[in-house]
Amino acid sequence: MLREGNGVAEETISKAEAARQVRQMGRMMAGLYCHLTREMIAAVGPDKAREIVAKAVWSYGTERGAQQKDRVVQAGYEHVPENYGAVPDLPPLGWDVRKVENGENATHIQITYCPFAEYWLEQDFAEFGRLYCTVDQAKFTAFHPSSDLVHHKNVLDGDDCCEMVCRRKPDRG
Repeated sequence: MLREGNGVAEETISKAEAARQVRQMGRMMAGLYCHLTREMIAAVGPDKAREIVAKAVWSYGTERGAQQKDRVVQAGYEHVPENYGAVPDLPPLGWDVRKVENGENATHIQITYCPFAEYWLEQDFAEFGRLYCTVDQAKFTAFHPSSDLVHHKNVLDGDDCCEMVCRRKPDRG
């Protein structure tokens, strides 16, 4: 569909098509992670590969969490764990996310569709795919060091959805 905006013809696509494209890209990134990890396993063995991948995922998550902190603070939100999602850090059209009714706090969510998990399950790659999910703990640790993200459920563990919540660490004073 073409529309005029500021004298320039602009093409628009439907929300459904945008979601399809985001999910396609998610599956492609999951495929890249899968193939890189499999080559690493072949080169150095599963134990060393697990160690390397865990460090890389944690490093990536730390970078994303620090970036998210900056985005949230720049948007004018208080720097508290409950505001992590005040500014989305994932494309909202690629993952199906919902708040848990009567959840522990605003961070308590369920993910009912993840393009990464879908791909990894198809590729019999759940074990190393699940290792990627620690990116969430790294993101929250970098975003707000006095918090812990807990995965209650994960489809890569055989659950019907992924469910997680961020909890503040108890004061040790």
